[in-house]
Amino acid sequence: MKYFYLIPLLALSALAAPQPLLGLRAEPTPAYLREHYSAIIPAGQGLSVVHTAPQTPAAQVLKGGDIILTINGRSMSTKEDLVALLATCKPGDELKLRLLRLGEVIEQSISLAARPEQPVLNREQLSEINRLLMQLCPQKEKATVDVPAVRRQMFKLAELGLAQKDEYDTCTLYMATGETLIRIKSSERSLSIHNNHPKVPNIHLRADNYTRDDESLPSELTELLLQAEFYRP
Repeated sequence: MKYFYLIPLLALSALAAPQPLLGLRAEPTPAYLREHYSAIIPAGQGLSVVHTAPQTPAAQVLKGGDIILTINGRSMSTKEDLVALLATCKPGDELKLRLLRLGEVIEQSISLAARPEQPVLNREQLSEINRLLMQLCPQKEKATVDVPAVRRQMFKLAELGLAQKDEYDTCTLYMATGETLIRIKSSERSLSIHNNHPKVPNIHLRADNYTRDDESLPSELTELLLQAEFYRP
């Protein structure tokens, strides 16, 4: 695994055409829900809304538990379906969704926003972001993630205005790579990483009694983090 490109990638500006932003994380609908709503959900369809990022188009329209049946007439059943659709879109495009919400089929429209440009980071901010990523992606082959150390680093980023800290002292940092939104969330004893990449699992690590966690991040997610850019949703 190569790490030498970490700083240059974080320093890049968004020079390409603006990318569309939906702000949605969805998973294939569980089998028991497909069976329960078998009279409504066509076979093979159904993408369940798990999370919407604050202040994004998805957050204004969708709710957790919604089951997306189609978007612009295209069936949705996997994250790959959603990623493939967004790859054909641009900011300002309107998506027409057919949803199952609380047992009722409804139709909603969402206008895609432009993904925010990367903030211009000063040297201190860039250094602290890189330090966090190096803690999340240890350079040793079988190194584990030190959850308490990551949490302390998240507090530093919150002080610099790069992470959101809530009243429960839980820090959240948003990053993006391509069409993938990555949310890194650290509480007192755990670390979770959520993303909507079709081939990379979400991660939840625990730090019992402030000891080093015995789990490491999958290499695919590590690569994704190293290529990510910081942004505010």
